[in-house]
This record gives sequence, structure tokens and C-alpha cells, in this order.
Amino acid sequence: MLNNQWLNTFITLVDIRHFTQTSDKLFMTQPGVSQHIKKLEEQVGTLLLQRIGKKFELTQAGEALYNFGRLRATEEADLLISLKTDDPYSGDCRFGCSGSMAMFLYPKFLSRQSKHPELHISIEAAPDQRIINAVLNNNIDIGIITQHVISTELEQESLGHDALCLVVPHQYKNQKMTFVELNQLGFINHPNGEQYAEQVLRANYKDDYQSIKQIRKISYINQLNQILLPVSMGLGYTVLPRTTIEQFELQDSIAILPSDTIVNEEHFLIKKKFRQLPKRYQWFIDLIKKQ
Repeated sequence: MLNNQWLNTFITLVDIRHFTQTSDKLFMTQPGVSQHIKKLEEQVGTLLLQRIGKKFELTQAGEALYNFGRLRATEEADLLISLKTDDPYSGDCRFGCSGSMAMFLYPKFLSRQSKHPELHISIEAAPDQRIINAVLNNNIDIGIITQHVISTELEQESLGHDALCLVVPHQYKNQKMTFVELNQLGFINHPNGEQYAEQVLRANYKDDYQSIKQIRKISYINQLNQILLPVSMGLGYTVLPRTTIEQFELQDSIAILPSDTIVNEEHFLIKKKFRQLPKRYQWFIDLIKKQ
């Protein structure tokens, strides 16, 4: 690696173009300046200056090294300024959550980015454990999960809950369907489908429902904004959080089936306990807590 002290002496000399004035500026002797240049030339393995009496000209290698040193000095200065500046309106904002939560939050996040284009929003839609690991590995800074986690490295805060609902085609609105009737209609599965269905069906159809194996699955889709499409076409039913259902455009073609027992999915915000987040995250945290 280049010796920073020798490189600084070289850059100062090139800027001033005079050995004595350089030594005065750096509080060195003139022989000391010459010694630094000589050692730097030995380190890079080539001449940097072509001496002409009391003057000098840069060699091709000298010009290249000078330009490199100047660029590095500028980058270091910029870095020091950025380290001292915590701009709430610029920088990367990295989140992880379920697909349904991403569908709900992403449009709101984008409205913030449209007002402040220097903010760069990324949301990773993933299962809870992958989100937890991503926060622990510093791949994302804020996660929203549905399980309570015990970790000495994480802070966890409850965000409240969202009701899991049975969604059926509109013609079944306000009807009390049996598990047999639901099974005849058929289940539209998705990445969280079986997990959601297990909770809701077990709570509301105790006499008929015993195992996830009983569910007649007729379709599977992993694109969240498409899950309710087959339901709206009368092809089956599914289970989703209420906030996700409310985002669907074709509300007149679907209905939430009345349930005797409401099943809620709790949400938690997690972040690294000893990792201080930049100010730009506070707006997003406040928004998430309000939802």
C-alpha cells in the first residue's frame, strides 16, 4: 500500500511546484521533502519527477500518481462530510416483510420516494425466518414479522394485529358456509395459504376440520396481487389478511365470509439492538406504527 505521508508530500510539492515552500508548508526540512519523494519513487518502482535545476517536470508515472492522490483526497473529504451528515431525505432504506404487508406498504413508501428522489426504497418479501436472518446479517435494517422472537441482538416491538379472513366469490356474501361447501368450492393456495387456512379453519370448523390434508386445493399462485383473481372469477376461496383484501381492485366480485371466531395475525417490527439507524428511517417507522 502507498505510504500516505509520502504521497501527501508528493501532492503538496506538485501543487506548490517549489521544494523550499513545500518544506515550509509541511513543517519539514527541504532534505526531508526530497527524502519522501525518493522513498515514494522506490515504493512505486519508477521516477516520478524529472529534475531540471531547481525546477522539475512530472513523468508520466508522476502525473498518474498525482491524479490518483488528488482523487483519493477528494473522496476522503467527501466521505468525512457524509459521515458527519445524517440527511433524512437521502440514502438507502431497506425493509423486509411478508408479501401481503409489502403490497400494503410499498405504495405508501413510493409516495415518500417520489417527494424525495434521493431516497432509495427496497422491500424484500420473505418468510419470517429469512427476514430475521437478513436483519441479523445487516442485509436489511427493518423487518416486519408475525412471530415473537427472543434474541439478545434484536429489538422487537408489537405493531398490533390484522384479522385473517375467508374470502369467497361475491355470490356467497353474507352466507354461512360449511367446511364441506368450502371444500367443494376449492382452495386457492399461496405462499402463506396453508398457514392462514390452518388457523382460520381450525378456529371456525372444529367439528369438521381436523387436518390441512383435508383441504382441496385447486390452484396455487405466488404473486400476491393475483391471489384474489380466481376468487373474483368464482373459482374458489382463500384466506388472507383483511388489509390485503382491501387492496384488491375488484371489491364487488369478492366477499369476506362471516366467521364466528376472529383469528388475528400479530405483527412485530424488528431491528438490530445496537445498530443506530439513520434519520431517514424515522418517517417510515412512524408510518408503519400508524397502520
